[in-house]
Amino acid sequence: MKAVIAQFLFESNTFNPAEAELALFTQGGTWRAGEPAVRTWSGEAPSRISGSLGVLEAAGWTTAPVLAVMCGSPAGRLSRACFARIRAELALALRTALPADAIVLHLHGAACATGEDDVEGNLLALVREELGFRGTLVVSLDLHANITRRMLRHADALTAYRTMPHTDFVATGARAARLVLQAGLRRTRTLAKVAALIPPTDTHDAEGRFAEILARARQLESRPGIEDISVFPVQPWLDVAELGTSVVITGTNPVEACAAAAELANLWYAQRHAWQAGVQPWSEIKVRLREKRSRPWILVDSADATTGGSAGRSAEVLRELLPLADELPGEVLLWVVDPAAVVAAEHGAARFILGEQGIELTAQVRWTGEGRYVARGRSYTGQTFSMGHAAVLSAGRLRVVVSSAPSIGADPAFYECVGLAPDDALAVQVKSLMGWRAGYAAEAGCGLVFDGPGCTSLSFARLPFSAPHRDIFPLNENPQTPVTLWQSS
Repeated sequence: MKAVIAQFLFESNTFNPAEAELALFTQGGTWRAGEPAVRTWSGEAPSRISGSLGVLEAAGWTTAPVLAVMCGSPAGRLSRACFARIRAELALALRTALPADAIVLHLHGAACATGEDDVEGNLLALVREELGFRGTLVVSLDLHANITRRMLRHADALTAYRTMPHTDFVATGARAARLVLQAGLRRTRTLAKVAALIPPTDTHDAEGRFAEILARARQLESRPGIEDISVFPVQPWLDVAELGTSVVITGTNPVEACAAAAELANLWYAQRHAWQAGVQPWSEIKVRLREKRSRPWILVDSADATTGGSAGRSAEVLRELLPLADELPGEVLLWVVDPAAVVAAEHGAARFILGEQGIELTAQVRWTGEGRYVARGRSYTGQTFSMGHAAVLSAGRLRVVVSSAPSIGADPAFYECVGLAPDDALAVQVKSLMGWRAGYAAEAGCGLVFDGPGCTSLSFARLPFSAPHRDIFPLNENPQTPVTLWQSS
């Protein structure tokens, strides 16, 4: 028995107008093609591919891991050319490795391209319709996927992360592989779509309301004929059709699956008035920053989160803290994406105009170079990222990293690669909503969440959703159809 395995991970924010190009993967992220390169990479960086290989090879299967592509950070839509290249690379890699009994695709589920709102559905259609594959097709997804019926028509089985922030890459890949091994009986996929957007800051897997949903999913999963229950508090910054929070059940008992999906979806929808974004006023944040702790405070830039596809160009923290630069009881490490400032620093400038807000800063340049780092926290461990060319500017107790490109910067290695010491700082800024809890092994109380400019705002109503996509809580307090059920034939 043979399985072909491939991975393509990219998350879109359709409110970010800048298109994503190939460099986001080849320079800032991961691009490995061909079995030798993918096997080497999966051994160095724990991933879903690693998990699938371990389970399938232990079961005596022949495996062919053929492609591993991951973005340096989420962004806007893929450009037409970028998507065409990725699609062609995936088609070539799979076609070269076939025939096979199974294909395992590790995808994100919230990727969009110019002219294509459902990239993952498009790629699954490629496997079935263009490659003509009739074997078992198993898909794993990020739990922020926007599930479409097209995805579920083509996939035989589906599973997803069960952690937020994401730390179960290997476990998810292993679970996908076990769904391959269990293939044989006729399966259905059951979808319950919930007309609601949930603040990602209220979706920790180990505590609170989302933990309750996960716990109930595990209980329902023990029912006869249910193989996998995956829940999806969707990436909320998508202005696309079929947007919503989802429950997906893979199994052989369609009656049990419908009942379980409806129960879980209605339980989730009933929580909606209790969801909390957790945004704090700057007056409170500044009081907290008067206290130096043994671990750093985490300044959470909720509206400009590059991990949610924002551009990273907001300098809101600098605007608020610059008047206190000489008074703070420790170093505060900040970050803004500003290519012009990087060039100015490389040419020895001492005065800068930073970020979307145009903050004037007089500073000393402490460091310049390429900001390349290997994540060492509990999420994306061992994976390499780059923020492009970067510089560190020093003003009072503020240390401002300016970079030429966005990145996934919720890991202490982000600051360490430019010569800073985040573990000893008073506070560090992250452009991430929840990833910092895994990257910095930090408790919720360490996070100081603030709002500002950017397209990952937790105030969903302020974003320009188009009219057809606004019948969803909280954009509409009373959606016409709160829960919709669908099942594959």
